[in-house]
Amino acid sequence: MKEKRHLGLTDAQVLESRKKYGANILTPPEKDPLWKQFLEKFGDPLIIILMIAGVLSIGISCYEYYGLGQGVEVFFEPAGIFVAILLATGLAFYFELQADKEFTILNQVNDDEPVEVIRNGNVTQIPRKDVVVGDIVILSTGEEIAADGELIEAVQLHVDESTLTGEPVCGKSVNEADFDKNATYPTNHVMKGTKVMEGHGMFRVLSVGDKTEQGKVFEAAQIDDSVKTPLNEQLDGLAGLITKLSYAFAAFIIVGRLIVYF
Repeated sequence: MKEKRHLGLTDAQVLESRKKYGANILTPPEKDPLWKQFLEKFGDPLIIILMIAGVLSIGISCYEYYGLGQGVEVFFEPAGIFVAILLATGLAFYFELQADKEFTILNQVNDDEPVEVIRNGNVTQIPRKDVVVGDIVILSTGEEIAADGELIEAVQLHVDESTLTGEPVCGKSVNEADFDKNATYPTNHVMKGTKVMEGHGMFRVLSVGDKTEQGKVFEAAQIDDSVKTPLNEQLDGLAGLITKLSYAFAAFIIVGRLIVYF
């Protein structure tokens, strides 16, 4: 019955829609060149402290070697400091690249998840990234909704919208009598990235990719980082305290070394 009542898009309409509205993927943020990402690791306060200590250690070692006639072993300490710096920055850079690579793979796997749609009058499965505006998507319990759209059918449909609104379960319906005027999103609409917790239904896609509510949230997260959670504020405070203590210890060490040698 569903296939006869809803014909869906034709292949030509799919191509036209994708050309007009784009693919159903989120545009990743622009990344700095690898050399710039590596140099950014040297901006860490602890690394800066180590570099200052290394430079001062080189100066002291030169005085010991040329002025006091001591052996070449006096240069082992500054060499060790700079080896530690390279290890710390190199490992941080490597792990960041690995994490970014794994995150990209996870996104690709998510975009390739199969979705049931009606096209050319038949139910077929396509990758989530191939959903286009105008598609009729079939919803089942446990599925992640592939795009933003308006419900055509809804039977006992409940959706977890916590990723967008914080609400774990929202009732969805095509019956106007069931519409919730206080809901963040219309009761007869579903959003990309939310999950069907109960029931089943169908919806017609209205937005894909960056134009979805999830895409707007993703874009805003890349632009506005001024709002910090209480946890972020506590971590920033702890990092500041550690930095100040590190500067103090470094100053004591430097003063102690200068007193010993001069």
